[in-house]
Amino acid sequence: MSASAIYILDMKGKVLISRNYRGDIEMNVIEKFMQLLLEKEDESQLSPIFQHGDVAFVYIKYNNVYRVYSILFIFNIL
Repeated sequence: MSASAIYILDMKGKVLISRNYRGDIEMNVIEKFMQLLLEKEDESQLSPIFQHGDVAFVYIKYNNVYRVYSILFIFNIL
C-alpha cells in the first residue's frame, strides 16, 4: 500500500506543500484532517493512523509541522 498524496501542514492545518502522486483521491480531503485530529484529541483517542471514509491518514508531528500521508483504503475481498 503506497501513499496517494503527501501534505506538509502548519499547526493550524494550512497546507504548506502538497503532492498528489496517484490521483486516486481528491486533494481537498486534507481539509477534513485537522477536524478529525481535533476530535480525536478531545476524545483522548489520538493515534498516528486513522481512517475517514475510504481514506486513511498517517501523520507525524515534528517541530510544529504535520507531515500527512493519505492512502486510499479499499479492500476487495472475494
